[in-house]
Amino acid sequence: MANLHECMIGDRIETVRPCPLTGSHEAMVVANSDRHGNPLRNVMSLASGLIYVDPLPVEDLAKFYREDYRVSYKQTFVPKPKHILRAGGVALERHGHSRGTAQAGMCTLDIGAGGGEWVYLMKKLGCEARGIEPNLGYGSFAKDQYGVEVFLGMYQDAAFKEESFDLLSLYQVLEHLADPVEDLRRMSRFLKKGGVFLIEVPDILFAGMRFDHKWHEGHLFGFDALTLEAVAAKAGLRARFVEVLPGNLFGVFEKTGENSLQGPDLIGHSKAARAALQEGRDRYWTLSETYTKVPKRLVKRIGEKWVSSREKGPRAILDRVYKGL
Repeated sequence: MANLHECMIGDRIETVRPCPLTGSHEAMVVANSDRHGNPLRNVMSLASGLIYVDPLPVEDLAKFYREDYRVSYKQTFVPKPKHILRAGGVALERHGHSRGTAQAGMCTLDIGAGGGEWVYLMKKLGCEARGIEPNLGYGSFAKDQYGVEVFLGMYQDAAFKEESFDLLSLYQVLEHLADPVEDLRRMSRFLKKGGVFLIEVPDILFAGMRFDHKWHEGHLFGFDALTLEAVAAKAGLRARFVEVLPGNLFGVFEKTGENSLQGPDLIGHSKAARAALQEGRDRYWTLSETYTKVPKRLVKRIGEKWVSSREKGPRAILDRVYKGL
């Protein structure tokens, strides 16, 4: 096994962790540091094209997400008003991407509920909505501010009845989990056969993100559309569709009741994925969006701060965003 600190980008190595799609340890190094320049090795499986961190950077993932992640990512223990406004808008966009999958009367569960914006949206739509959130600050905030039911802890510890939900959602969470196939399979126990699983993850091949900013100690996997579909299939979820969005992938999957399904053909995918990753790296500085996104983001942030400051509390902010539903 190659020494972690001796491996260079492009080196073929035997990984510590196997690819969860194929079990193979044969991989190529695609990055050696995180977005802050700290050591973090990301590899691409030669058998599947799936990108993942090897070895795991955090031993106690439960503690990391319960106590540290939100502070390190958002620099706050609870969402600020501008974060609430932004997250409410994102929740509405996700509802649109799902093509109206959530309907009144459904029993829904949001895993990784964050500040509770999606759970509150589902409640506003007439669903029996619940959430799971490991971070005590954000999860307690959702319960206290919106009156929604959120289990505080890891999904493995939640005592919800199996096959009791019509719809599960997992937004910007799957990339944080140590074994996406097994985690999806275990989460799906909460879902009724024929129920729908909504999944959103970052698109690792997105050319609009600077290459050395793609790598994060909390992002243990990097998905493209094909590997996301393959992971879901191996967990027994059939894709209704997977949409490639700017920066993200959004998939609507159905629980089949099977333990595993035949996924998409991944032969040759690692070569195609490596080429796409390299092309994105080369194109980044030629894109007009590279030079306009910072001022656009600044204008948007100023607007968010101004609008959110005019509302009287978190619930009022979300009620403004969800007005007209």
